[in-house]
Amino acid sequence: MRLFLKIVFTVFALQGIGQLTLKPIQKVQKIQKIENIKGRTSELTLGARFIKNTLPFWDDFSITPNGTPDSVRIWGMDTTRQWNLKNSRGVFVNSTLAINPPSYRVVTFDGLDANGQFYGEEQGLTDQLVSDTLELGLYNEADELYLSFYWQAGGNVERPDEGDSLILELYNLSEDEWETVWSMDGSQADTDFIFYQEAIRLEQRFITDTAMFRFSSYGDQNGPFDAWHLDWIYLNGNRAADDFFYQDVSVNSEISILFDPFRSVPLNQIDLAGLPASVEATSMNLNEEPDRIGLNLKYTLKIIDLETKKSLFSGVELIEDLTTFFNSDPLVIDAVGTVTYENVSLSGIPSGDSVVLQALISIDTTNIKFLDNSPVNLRVNDTIRTQYLLQDFYAYDDGTAEYAVGTNILGGQVGVQYWVNQPDTLTHIDIYFPNIVPSSDGRAIILKIFNDLEDSGPLISQAITINTANDINQFERYQLDRSLIVSDTFFITYEQNINEFIGIGFDRSNPEASGYIFEALDDQWVRNKRIRGAIMIRPVFKSGLDLVLGSGKDEFDNYSIYPNPADEFLKVSGDYQKIEIRNLSGQLILAQEKQEVHDLSTLDMGLYLVFIYNDLKVVTRKLIKR
Repeated sequence: MRLFLKIVFTVFALQGIGQLTLKPIQKVQKIQKIENIKGRTSELTLGARFIKNTLPFWDDFSITPNGTPDSVRIWGMDTTRQWNLKNSRGVFVNSTLAINPPSYRVVTFDGLDANGQFYGEEQGLTDQLVSDTLELGLYNEADELYLSFYWQAGGNVERPDEGDSLILELYNLSEDEWETVWSMDGSQADTDFIFYQEAIRLEQRFITDTAMFRFSSYGDQNGPFDAWHLDWIYLNGNRAADDFFYQDVSVNSEISILFDPFRSVPLNQIDLAGLPASVEATSMNLNEEPDRIGLNLKYTLKIIDLETKKSLFSGVELIEDLTTFFNSDPLVIDAVGTVTYENVSLSGIPSGDSVVLQALISIDTTNIKFLDNSPVNLRVNDTIRTQYLLQDFYAYDDGTAEYAVGTNILGGQVGVQYWVNQPDTLTHIDIYFPNIVPSSDGRAIILKIFNDLEDSGPLISQAITINTANDINQFERYQLDRSLIVSDTFFITYEQNINEFIGIGFDRSNPEASGYIFEALDDQWVRNKRIRGAIMIRPVFKSGLDLVLGSGKDEFDNYSIYPNPADEFLKVSGDYQKIEIRNLSGQLILAQEKQEVHDLSTLDMGLYLVFIYNDLKVVTRKLIKR
């Protein structure tokens, strides 16, 4: 059974509430792209080499260049290359910071630059998203060119205040200047959970062969504050003023966590952990009339072993009655549907060192023939995929940090609650210490393990030295002074001995994890009620080794690959000469000599084997490309 903490609220304990704070960290994952971003440059240089595009212009930020979902795709880049990377700055494509977007993922504007650092300490220009040049010379004002987009203020992060703003500008070639055609002040954005649509008709002075537009945010330049989110940016002709409904039905959220509230669980705990009674995702319908598509659509859920492709949960087809959710107002998204699969269970999970599960929800739109003639491909957001690594650790987080969380109080303590379903041996703790300012590198904290936080002392109390990550989302593994057998609930905590902020990675994608975070002063523990997300601290059981194929543990200790899962790049630790990446059939996909960063941008999503060569020795690791 799970043992939950009984909290005793005393006057002194209440003083500890609110000590946990969030700070920004590096948020761009494509580190090889950063050098192309011109920092504080905001003025467009017309002599730059632009990629010219024609209509339609559309981006819902849900796909990557190879057409598969990617949680860290930046700039909305796809095969049309429609955004100008050189003159854009700081925007962040993500799936967690907005609430009920029109489709999966949004682009977020805030007070952090492309490296996740402050722009400054003042109020002023923050992020910008600039289009590439559009050749509109064959059009005129009578062609009814409209630029439309959905926007939200705040969402899951701080809402803009009065004086903060988001603006849209169009380029006037004859005057050689940008003109503001729409703006929103923070004082007008009175809700943080609704997306609104705006539609701007292009006047003749903007319809040229050098047409461009840009979005800019203004606000606090010193953090992830005053946030705005954009989605479904669409520019095309022949758009009547009252035609701003779209034949788009999409899955617009992450799939609910299979092992709720954990993202990952040890493989040997699976049989007893079970699954939730249901698996859910939300779906968005941008249509005015549900019968414009048809009253029913098929949503299919599949869960497979990504390595063997074996089905662990037979695809369940659910008929969703679209009359239950559609938007009557084209300018306000006020309805979202929930797709629910009941009685989900797994069968036949293989044994071994690790398993990667993939959950997939797709909408069958093959019979909606009018989508074949749509000016944009509205089928690109019909499928959502999520991978789950089952190995030797528990994790509330998905491996990607949006912020750092911590306290700056001498004697401040932070804890995370876990439990096992059968007795197991706890040997290591993984912690992600992001590289932030001020740096905590080399400082010591006291790591403690408890059975409960009320009555008993720690089972283990040991000092550990903080090794801040060299790269984003890179965990540091700490071995316990002695192994612990845990059989029920336990708490991993740490105590700091300085009045400075010590930050640990914080993932916003799992709000369910919020209830398992605690903070304390003088051992008076209080359950977190302020921040929503997961602290990136993970208990590791048994060997605590990385994914290894083969035998001989000692010789493999110095080799690891990270991040894993990986998106656009991979790093390898240890002494080696080259790597080979092969698919599960043994086919060579990629071979590279030793280098600081290995480029994975050409790899499709899936499971691969990485062969690391050093003289006569070959080390093999499993890699998830997402």
